[in-house]
Amino acid sequence: MGPGYRTAITTGSRYKLLTRLVPGLICCFLFSHANAQTTAQIMDEIRAVNNKVTNTLCSTGKGMLISNKAMNIFLSNKVSSYLSDGSDLSLYKNYVELNAAEGSIAIDHNFHQPVDSDDWVRSFTVIGARVNVANAYAARFSNKYFDNRVGFVLQQTWMGTPVPYYDKCGSQKLAMDAERAEIVTSLETEINKKAADFEHSLDGIKPADIPGQDLNTVKTKLRQEFYSALRAEYLQKFSQAQSDVLIATNNYKSVTDNWTTAGIYVPVIAQKFEVSSTSSSDVEQRYNYPLEIFVNHTQFWENSTIGRFFFTLSAKAYINNSVQSGAMYMADVSGAEATDGVNTLYLNNGNRFIGVYQNFITPVAAAKLAYIPPGSHVGVSFRIEQNIGTYHALNSILGVPIVLIDKNGVPAINFEAQLLFSDMNNAIKGELPGNKTAVGLTVGIPFSKLVY
Repeated sequence: MGPGYRTAITTGSRYKLLTRLVPGLICCFLFSHANAQTTAQIMDEIRAVNNKVTNTLCSTGKGMLISNKAMNIFLSNKVSSYLSDGSDLSLYKNYVELNAAEGSIAIDHNFHQPVDSDDWVRSFTVIGARVNVANAYAARFSNKYFDNRVGFVLQQTWMGTPVPYYDKCGSQKLAMDAERAEIVTSLETEINKKAADFEHSLDGIKPADIPGQDLNTVKTKLRQEFYSALRAEYLQKFSQAQSDVLIATNNYKSVTDNWTTAGIYVPVIAQKFEVSSTSSSDVEQRYNYPLEIFVNHTQFWENSTIGRFFFTLSAKAYINNSVQSGAMYMADVSGAEATDGVNTLYLNNGNRFIGVYQNFITPVAAAKLAYIPPGSHVGVSFRIEQNIGTYHALNSILGVPIVLIDKNGVPAINFEAQLLFSDMNNAIKGELPGNKTAVGLTVGIPFSKLVY
């Protein structure tokens, strides 16, 4: 037999093989890209997720107690219990932060799009706006110049892998396996009842009810829409139910996670200051664009018996100026002065700043620890920051976070009463106006749906 004959046989074999494989590949493709169309397929998907968790080795004392998407919900509940500033994490689509000490409002939107598979949130992008409305309001009624601060924040967050810890092959892992099995059985009963009710109503549709349309085509379309929505609803219910059980039973020793956020704040308009070297010198206008770049890393630890800890290390650099760093004095519009018999004292009010003005970059290193006891809605936090360079003041904040929950037990709003200690190392030349200790309040409000 010659080469041509062997080629013909090979070609024919390949043709037969393709005619058998292509339809199968097409079916697999369509099946993998279409939502489940029967209750059995939906339950098979739920059981597959449950089996993955159940079959996790328990001998190491750590691993999955609930599915990855359920852990997203669990973490959102625990992490959203502390939301005081931009370095804190929220796993909601939208959230608002108000800072009474700075007079600012921050509005943020999370662009994360959930994946269809069972996976934890790995990373997301947040875009937000920052406005200092309180200063503008006060300036309007005190005849002072506005210290305008309006800008946008772009930040990227990378999440670590959440790790639950439990007693090795003990009651906690076994209890959660049993709880999930009960959830699966309960959901199957609900799904079958909903599907039966839907099919019964579908049987009631008559050709006369849909003139000009094919009855089978209409029913097929309605089934696709129904089972697609049913699948999404019960996958979400399965995740939510697992998270609720884990929170209610505390069948874990601890859960750890971490995340890193890098971002940039871009001001829309410049800050404007009226300055002069002395009270009798000509007044000049100076400008500053307080651009800021930052990076934060947070370690989270939730212990079922000890409580919740957040530890954050931060680094940032921003364009600072002599006015904000306390290197200049304020004088009233007439440039009035006073004297103590030896030194000239500028009146610390008004809207003109006396001294040498300059813009400069200030790096900042900071650390924050927040703690919330188990079962409590009140905690404690402490933040300390060291400014570096021309402005090198050491500042700190002692806070008392208070968490308010909704009817479902989910954190709905976070308050933090604060004591702010400024220039603890007396780095600023001269004296700060008034007391170096001030009172502040922050409010964090997560809302909209979760990003899991």
